[in-house]
Amino acid sequence: MTKKKTQPESKSKTPSGKSGLSSKTPRRPIDRAKQKTPTAVKGSRPSFEKPRLRLSTGDAARQAQQEEAQRPLTIWGLLIRLLPVWALLLMILILEPALPIRAIGGLVRAVSSLGARSPVVQQTAAEPVFIVEGAEGRPPADIPTPDWDLSIASVFTPEVQYWADDIAGWSLAYRIKPNLIATLMQIESCGNPSAVSAAGALGLFQVLPLHFAEGEDPLDPETNARRGLTFFAEMYAQANGDLGLTFAAYNGGPGVLDLSPAEWPAETQAYQFWGSGIFEEAELGLRESPTLLDWLAAGGQGLCDQAAVSLGISSGDAGSSQP
Repeated sequence: MTKKKTQPESKSKTPSGKSGLSSKTPRRPIDRAKQKTPTAVKGSRPSFEKPRLRLSTGDAARQAQQEEAQRPLTIWGLLIRLLPVWALLLMILILEPALPIRAIGGLVRAVSSLGARSPVVQQTAAEPVFIVEGAEGRPPADIPTPDWDLSIASVFTPEVQYWADDIAGWSLAYRIKPNLIATLMQIESCGNPSAVSAAGALGLFQVLPLHFAEGEDPLDPETNARRGLTFFAEMYAQANGDLGLTFAAYNGGPGVLDLSPAEWPAETQAYQFWGSGIFEEAELGLRESPTLLDWLAAGGQGLCDQAAVSLGISSGDAGSSQP
């Protein structure tokens, strides 16, 4: 019996041609550090967790805050905190010196009106405003007498005080308060009946020639007052009772009523400032008018010196009769 020769087992070969058993070949460990991370899909955003910031306050800081909150406020600390207020008040005093006086006067009137006790509140009709019309310039005799005091305040210069009796008569005739007439006379001519301006304005109230009729004497006090106060009353009506606008219109003409105050001529702005301030302080019953003193210092004293020479009075006189 012939024995079959058994062929020796052939060793398996690797793809590289080297022999060896693949099942017994140890695998090479994977290097995790060199392993590539999967790339993100185009168009997708990687998600990152945002770090959170935590503020931790120490005991020392908390204790300092508590001590600051419990610390009493001193007078110096209060003054320092109110420093912007003091700066604002200083600016107001520089730009408008008479404003505190007006505010105090308004506060006094408000307190006095609250303190007045009346069981029945009666609403009285406001006094009507009568507009002077016609060539004569005087209202009819049957209209009621105004209820205001016919004397003028003591703040006006002696040259204006000279015309006190005449101003009282004009106040009744044209229904304009005496202090308002005195203010107008003060800043226009300072009581000089023969005053003539560079623009051609004439007389006590510096009326332009176009307001006079043929044959009238512009320098006659009665004629000048009739034309000037009639025009002032017309401007007062067009300004709806606003005295500031009325002063501006008397100086710059009725056209300024359609303009912003910033667009007024510089002379009209100054005129409105002087007129409004002097009248308000005269109505308050002050012994002196700060605005009038500023007007005199700004050049009005020269006008009053000319008026004193024209009237034949000294700075201490204040007569009441017309020359």
